[in-house]
Amino acid sequence: MSDRRQVPRYIAEFQSQVSQPPGAPSQSVTLVNLSVSGCSLEGAGSLIAGKDCELTFEQEGQQFRAEATVTWKSSQGEVGLKFLYVSPTDQELLRRICGTLRLQPLIHREEE
Repeated sequence: MSDRRQVPRYIAEFQSQVSQPPGAPSQSVTLVNLSVSGCSLEGAGSLIAGKDCELTFEQEGQQFRAEATVTWKSSQGEVGLKFLYVSPTDQELLRRICGTLRLQPLIHREEE
C-alpha cells in the first residue's frame, strides 16, 4: 500500500473533544497527529466510520472547531478524520499550530 498523503502531518498530543453527530454530547479523545486537512484520534472507538462529527480543542488560548467526517477506524479505537469545514479564523489557527509541531515521518508500506 502506498502512502496517500496530500499534505504533511504533524505529531501532536492534544486533549480534544469530539461529538457525533455534530452538536451531540462530546467525548474526550487524544489528537495524535494533525494536518491542515484532518487528524487522527485515539480513544474514539465509539465513532462510526463514514459519519460526520465535530472536533474541538484549545491551543494558543483559542478554541479550534472543525466539522469533519470519520474516514477510517481501527479495532484499537483510533480514527482518522477529514475536515469538511473549518472557518477562516480556525484555518489560520490550524496553520499556526502545525507550524509549531514536529513533522511526522512518512511510512512507506510494501504492496501486499
